[in-house]
Amino acid sequence: MRTLHPIQPPAANNPASPGPPQSGWYKLIISHCIVYAVLTILGLLMVIFLAIPAGMPPKFSLHPGSSLSSLNISTSHVTTQWNISLSIKNPSPLITVKYTHMELLLSFQGRLALSRPSLVPAFTQGPRNITTVQSEALSTLAVVNDSNVKVLVSMLKGGVVSIDVVVKAKRRLHLGPWWVAMFDVCVSCMGATFKGEAGSDWMILGGTLSCKPDIITQFW
Repeated sequence: MRTLHPIQPPAANNPASPGPPQSGWYKLIISHCIVYAVLTILGLLMVIFLAIPAGMPPKFSLHPGSSLSSLNISTSHVTTQWNISLSIKNPSPLITVKYTHMELLLSFQGRLALSRPSLVPAFTQGPRNITTVQSEALSTLAVVNDSNVKVLVSMLKGGVVSIDVVVKAKRRLHLGPWWVAMFDVCVSCMGATFKGEAGSDWMILGGTLSCKPDIITQFW
């Protein structure tokens, strides 16, 4: 007669059987923590890298090469050509900047638009680079019974006139393989004074004029 032996239940159904090694779970948890830590550090480094240009706003100024030419004052119209020379400095020692959709808006006493927006072609600026761009704007104003026009005509005839120049542009920063869009740039060059001889059709800017950025441009 054969001896019958009891059949042992499967290990999976036996509560007394040992589970998988705890060291394996620890390794899995630690590996996940390492991945999350690496991603967090990379994210922080990216934030810091983005913060570098935030504390270094671009510096704009009107160059002494700016001038007024072809001035013609008649009984019905005032025409002139504004030749604006704009200098832009990138103070960042690391980041390349690209400017697009740049336009200059010229006005007299902040109320009388002198011309249509003058467009500047897109350009790329390296770290700590100073770029000078040229812009031309043709102004044709009707001589009407308006106080602003009357004052402008009087100043032009006298050989000294002050205007305001506002510069607007879109800006991107070169971070690794990407171009990252930042807030639009807006700077104001107030009180740009052009001087020449009375009755002359040509005036020049009396020295370099620094432009003031708006609050968004100062921090981004």
